[in-house]
Amino acid sequence: MDRRAFMMAGAWFSTAAGGAWPWLAHAAARGDTLAVIDSTLACGPAFADYVAHMKLPAFETGDDIGVLWYSTLALRLRHTPAQTPASLIGLTRVSDYFVLKELATRVGHMAEHSYEQGAGPVAHVAFALTPRLAR
Repeated sequence: MDRRAFMMAGAWFSTAAGGAWPWLAHAAARGDTLAVIDSTLACGPAFADYVAHMKLPAFETGDDIGVLWYSTLALRLRHTPAQTPASLIGLTRVSDYFVLKELATRVGHMAEHSYEQGAGPVAHVAFALTPRLAR
């Protein structure tokens, strides 16, 4: 990554996590939050640093988001009466986010918050999928 891309990514994410997207910071502050990162995106390293700072379990998207879902995330996000449901935050490509959102919302009652940036093959989404509050 070149210096300009690093500076832009760092500035973008520090704004996103702290103030512009309070839903992301709130979800990250929960003790039972998992993170999904696509480190190939320009903002990926900045997001990975944020996740590491928050001491969250982090998972790389890899080549197939479905494999990550079925091998790891589904088991950790499954809601049982004995546990509180976990949240999922991430920074991924739009296509990976679409798959994760569809799968996660089928597992439990998840509220979705997201912000898409960019266009074409480099478009990415910062998101938080959190348990809906019982009313």
